[in-house]
Amino acid sequence: MSQWENGQKQPATDRIQEICDQVKRKVEEKTGRDYDEYKAVFYRVKNILVQHYIIKVYVGDDYLHLWVIDASGSVGYLSIEVPEVQQNHKWNDLLEPFD
Repeated sequence: MSQWENGQKQPATDRIQEICDQVKRKVEEKTGRDYDEYKAVFYRVKNILVQHYIIKVYVGDDYLHLWVIDASGSVGYLSIEVPEVQQNHKWNDLLEPFD
């Protein structure tokens, strides 16, 4: 299995924010909350046929960690999934792969 790129978090890009915006409704459903503030701040990525992301998102009073699988660039796939969301993170919490 390939490693997470650079092993370090990277500042979120416009593309990462676009991905977060696309899955915002799914994240709100998983957490049972609506978010007025919702800004990607850091991410890590791993490519295993499709892109796997761990993204730290600022939601006003908290940070979320999202595990996002982006298969939209793969032949025959047009989906972005959110297998898991972790709540109650802090700014300095590491972006670790989900178990």
